[in-house]
Parts: sequence; C-alpha cells; structure tokens
Amino acid sequence: MHYSVGSNSSEMDLLSDIAEMKRGKKSRDYNLILLIDRVEGFSEDATTLDGNFTDTRLYQIEYNSYNRLDGKAFLPEIGINRSDEVNMADALTLKKFIQYCKKYYPAKHYLLVLRSHGNGVSMCPDAESGDSDRLYPAELTNVLTQNESVDILGLDVCSMAGLENLYQWRPENNSFSSNYVIASAPLSGAWAYDRILERLTIHSSEEAELDVNYFDGGKESHLNPNEMSPLDFSKLIFEEVYDSQRWSSWGLFDNSKIMDLKVEIDEASRLLANEEKAIIKNLIKNTLGYYHNTSDNLEIAQLTSPYLDAYHFWSQISANGSFANTTRNSAQEVCSILDDLVIHSYYGRGYFPETSDFVNGKSGVYQIIPQGNRLFSQTNNSFWSHCAWFSPDDTSSDQNSYGQYDWCMDGAIKGNDQVDNFFEWLDYLFDDTNDETGGVNKYKW
Repeated sequence: MHYSVGSNSSEMDLLSDIAEMKRGKKSRDYNLILLIDRVEGFSEDATTLDGNFTDTRLYQIEYNSYNRLDGKAFLPEIGINRSDEVNMADALTLKKFIQYCKKYYPAKHYLLVLRSHGNGVSMCPDAESGDSDRLYPAELTNVLTQNESVDILGLDVCSMAGLENLYQWRPENNSFSSNYVIASAPLSGAWAYDRILERLTIHSSEEAELDVNYFDGGKESHLNPNEMSPLDFSKLIFEEVYDSQRWSSWGLFDNSKIMDLKVEIDEASRLLANEEKAIIKNLIKNTLGYYHNTSDNLEIAQLTSPYLDAYHFWSQISANGSFANTTRNSAQEVCSILDDLVIHSYYGRGYFPETSDFVNGKSGVYQIIPQGNRLFSQTNNSFWSHCAWFSPDDTSSDQNSYGQYDWCMDGAIKGNDQVDNFFEWLDYLFDDTNDETGGVNKYKW
C-alpha cells in the first residue's frame, strides 16, 4: 500500500518512484496499490501515469503498466472517470485507503509506505488543503484503529526514526500499529523501488546479479512473495536502501521491543532526577545529533531538529562514573533493549557530522532531547520553550503542531511534583518553574 503524497515539492520524486515500480514489479504474486495526489507547479510528467493531472487518483501498478481504480465504497469521490482533490494530510483519508486495500486486495501481510516529506514532528504535507495540513504521529492512532494495522510501516520521508514515534505505533496500543518500522533519523532520499521489487519473484535465475548482503553476510537473494515473512521483506528493503543511499542514515526496527524500552527509559529517568544537572546538560551537548551539517545556520538546525541518538546518549550515562551505580546500570539496560529494537542501521558519510559514536545495529534511532537551557538568539527564549509541540496535551490548535504523544503521557501522573517518565524529566531538567502555571511549556509535573 503506497500512500504517495505529492501535493508538495516531493511530486517530482514521486513520479520517478512510480516509474521504478513499473520497471520492478515483474511478479503477479503480490499487489501494489497506489493512492497519489499531485499539485500544479512541480512535475509536468504526463507519461508515467495517465496524464499530468493535479487531483487524487488510485492505481494498481503492474510490470510496465498500471490500472486506474475506482474508490468504491471507501473512496467514492475517486473514480476511473471522475476526479476529486482529497486532503491526504487528513488521517481519515489514510484510514479509508488502508480499508480499501484490505477489502479489495486481501493479503497474508501488509506493507504501508508513506512517501513524501517529513521533519520528525509531522509528515506528508498537503499544500492544497488551504492551511498546509500534515499527518502527525498521534493523529494516526487517534483516527486509525487496530483494523488498519500493518506488518511493516515504511516511512519513505525524512527524520521520523524517533522512539516517540515508534512508541505511538506500538503493537500493544489498541490502535493503529506496526510490527516493523523502516525510517531515517536525519534527512534522506527515496527508496530504490525498482531494485526492491525486482527481488520479489519465484524465479531466482538472476542470483548472480545480486550484491553482497552487507548486514547479514553472504549474497543477497530473491524472495518468493508467497512465502516471505515480514521480517524477510523488511530486511530486503533495508538492504536496497543501504545500497542506493549510503549518504543518509536509516534504521530497521522491531517494534515489539518498544514497550519494554519505554518502561526502562522511564525508570532510568526517575534515577537521573537525582543526578547532577550540569553533568547531564554537558552530556547532551556531546551526544550525536541528527541535523544537516550543510545548513547555513547551525543554531536553527539544532533548534528545529532536537534529535539525539538514543544509544549514544544512554551509553554515555552508563559509562559516566559521576552517576550512581543504579543509574548507570539502568542506562546499560536501556542500551541492551535498544540493541534488540534496532535490527539493522547505518550512518552515512558526507552530509552529516563526522562521528565515531554511531554503532551499526544499535544506533540509528533518536530521542527528542533539545539543548533545553540554551537561549535561541532570535527570541532569547530557551530551546525547551520552542519544543511546545512535544507534549502530552492537545496542541492541535497551534499551527504545525498536534501533541498528544503517548510517550509523554504514559507512566506519568501530571501535577504530583514527581518525575515519573522521560518527558517529565526533560521538563524538570530545563524548566525551573513547576508552579500551577506549568512554566515555559505550561506543563506541571
């Protein structure tokens, strides 16, 4: 299920992606269903699909061909001979698309790919909706249900590989979830769809043309679509992402581990509340961050992308002799579970800060940890005050925000004057005011 949100500047890349899909889908043993929205002003491609349209359409992709589809009961406004402009940044549209696919193209397993832009806070902006609407992590779980859950969630967008996002879509949440997630921590490029799909076949005569499997060793292989497991397919996708996009940093995650990780991180946070704040703040400054080092303004990059590598952060705590043994032991347990969560990962070279702190298969997933006490030069307000979007509360009335992160809510008792979870620990660390006003982010722990 490919959710192609091209109602923004990603449209040019999307049409290239679809051309790759048409070249690569040589097997008829699986279905590839596409919902795409286009916009005027970017790509003028009129040949990859049926014309240079600017509305929203449904397709089934086949080898060197496609079939335009009718939305039927779930997307009645979309048809073979009728068109409509659908807001694809509305989670209800995504819900209907998944329902449509599961009803009319039932399968043993499901991969959902979200393809567009992303920035960690949100993804898939629809510039035609009037107010630049976008999809938010908690919006997916508020609108979608367990019935729309998938085996693999592929986030072919930038900067969504955060623990907070993975936790929002955990298998135990009684709402939309995914067992495996493929995502990038920093900026990234499009997947190599032709190479991915070419390897899904019952014919393996082209084995000699395959590359070395960098992660599992030996040679890459074809997968029989009738027999492959979600983990097998996830690994195949990840191998091809690595082969085609070594400049970026991607991770493949076993989301069944995220619940245990959340519990252990909250336990470690309660212990960290007893440690010296100055040491912790210095440690945060020295943690590997996922921001683009080609930015003209490093301060803004670090403000808007407060994404620190989780494994590097907790491994520093576990190795710091200034902390109590109980704190260090808890941090070490966090690192152990992170190792279980991260199936594969790698760090690109050239576009990001040079580092020796990234560990393949352990690093690659971030936590939202700003340099909270640092003052932003343009406002003279703290970095933490600029993170109001990262909240357990409903912030959807603010532009470009949504809030309602389960990561912030779960495990906490609001207003009890105790640090209960990681979010409350950040607020304790960076906000000296914990009276009834809630301080800079209006939250009283």
